[in-house]
Amino acid sequence: MTLAHIAATPTSPVLLAGLVTLCVVEVGLLAWALVDLYRRPSSQVSGGHKVPWLILCVLLQIVGPVIYLVAGRERPATARAGRLHADVPAPRPVGRPDAAAAADRLFAASAGGADPGASVSPSPSGAAIELRDVRKAFKGAVALDGLTLSVPHGSVYGFLGPNGAGKTTTLRILAGLARADAGTVRVLGRDVGDGADVRSLVGYLPDVPAFYRWMTAPEYLRFAGSLFGLSGEGLEDRVATALTLAGLSTTRTRIGGFSRGMKQRLGVAQALIHGPRLLLLDEPTSALDPIGRRDVLDMVASLRGRTTVFFSTHILADVERVCDTVAILDRGRVVTESGIDALRRSRGGISRLSIEVDDPGRLREALAGAPWVRSTQAGEGGTLLVTCDDVDAAQRELPALVGRLGLALRRFAVDELDLEDVFVDLLDGDHP
Repeated sequence: MTLAHIAATPTSPVLLAGLVTLCVVEVGLLAWALVDLYRRPSSQVSGGHKVPWLILCVLLQIVGPVIYLVAGRERPATARAGRLHADVPAPRPVGRPDAAAAADRLFAASAGGADPGASVSPSPSGAAIELRDVRKAFKGAVALDGLTLSVPHGSVYGFLGPNGAGKTTTLRILAGLARADAGTVRVLGRDVGDGADVRSLVGYLPDVPAFYRWMTAPEYLRFAGSLFGLSGEGLEDRVATALTLAGLSTTRTRIGGFSRGMKQRLGVAQALIHGPRLLLLDEPTSALDPIGRRDVLDMVASLRGRTTVFFSTHILADVERVCDTVAILDRGRVVTESGIDALRRSRGGISRLSIEVDDPGRLREALAGAPWVRSTQAGEGGTLLVTCDDVDAAQRELPALVGRLGLALRRFAVDELDLEDVFVDLLDGDHP
């Protein structure tokens, strides 16, 4: 069951029927009064003149629409959106130009039409998500233990952690499907902990999405859109655009015959059907083959700068490919939160050296007591990989050590740490 199934906000049929009835009665009364005024002699009209009564009948019908047109309409949502997202990152070029164009159309429709998030005020900090000291336990088992993080508007934010770290619990709290035991949860400027309902502003894809197998993809997206009050040509345009974004515009197979990758792409499309201000994705690429992962990641990459994406995963390569900011979660707490590049560059000053000598075993033994060495690992072709926390000391002392040992130094380079190195180092350091 997705958030679209829960966040139904269509106009009440009873209210709509009442308004139609009232309009019919009003038009009927106006017609009756005008016909009677035309047929009745002036001598039988109060005051002896028909014109004032004619003006009064017509004027009262005009007053309401005029007041609405002058004072009842707010400024276009695009102006507000421009101020709200003034500092968001620019959209990132992606491998599928059609996906980027479809994302533009989908969110342009949100800005130009009925925007479900139009009444949202930006958070004082400019963040789409703010969590402070959030705690959640299930029957004594702590899932979140003082979780604190901040997600910038318009970013693709990677929420990275091993299985059981608390990622799904966090997403369910953000989506309004669970409540935190303690702490502050603000989504799009609203305090969810105080009962504010932001589900109409949020798109959500759970880790195991459920679909109606007998539906086609267009039928399912129409159904999802109708739950957000969309209808008519506007809904049809959104369905066509979302199918293009998902790469399913030519697919006529019923959902029961879809591959897992096709279902994941359809799940992302249904989460985007109403042009949400925030998209929550829980492990969208897990258990997909390489082609399926690429397709889903292309969809996610095309959304940067158009909406805020909170992307939960335990696959490090996916985070490096599409995210600009990452938080690493372990045992319900954020171990670190940073930009991808900054995290790789400045993780505690840690660097990795690649040294190629004729006897790497002797060099590895000699490095065992060096204070700046964190770990050593044998590489390929006589290469020794040394992780250190003082690269300057390593660059001074390693060549001298190689000379004292009488070894031949064939290669000495500083390698950039990838996200996997940082991830393993952080979690190893956090565990006793």
